[in-house]
Amino acid sequence: MKKIILGALTLLLALNANATLINIYESNSGLSSIAQSQSVIDNAISADTTINSNNIFFSDWNHHGASAFPGGHNNTFVLTASGMIDTSLYSGLQFFHDDGIDVNLGGDSLYSYNRNTGLRDSGWKTFADTGMTSFDLLFWENGGAASILVYGQLRNGQATEIANFTTVSVPEPSTIAILG
Repeated sequence: MKKIILGALTLLLALNANATLINIYESNSGLSSIAQSQSVIDNAISADTTINSNNIFFSDWNHHGASAFPGGHNNTFVLTASGMIDTSLYSGLQFFHDDGIDVNLGGDSLYSYNRNTGLRDSGWKTFADTGMTSFDLLFWENGGAASILVYGQLRNGQATEIANFTTVSVPEPSTIAILG
């Protein structure tokens, strides 16, 4: 039994070793919808750029002081971000985006904007405290001036910050062995 528990905890550690997984897919054709963006992903052999990040805060125009997109992507592309967010830390998320976006929290739609746009503010999208919750984001850029900026509203004091998508803290294997 100890070996099964140790194996399960080690697997959790491996799964949670990184923050949000971000994939970027270049496109040679114009994008103007979630369906077209999903088609780019479905038809790709693999992502053009893959990184792990604690936040989703990129702009090729340095909006809000954000850094450039990983891999130099700045024209026509699709970005996906998948990970976990601690909803006990945040009461809401705010998205600034240019162009379209689709966001799911815990498998449910949180925010969607299914067309091209200049830099747009989603306003605060609030949610209940359900602890660690899955987070999935699809964003596309059509033609340059790309930005995707995600802010979180803290539950304690209601201050705002760049949303942090860190993972569940799992003990190191050596700590688990001591507990065993």
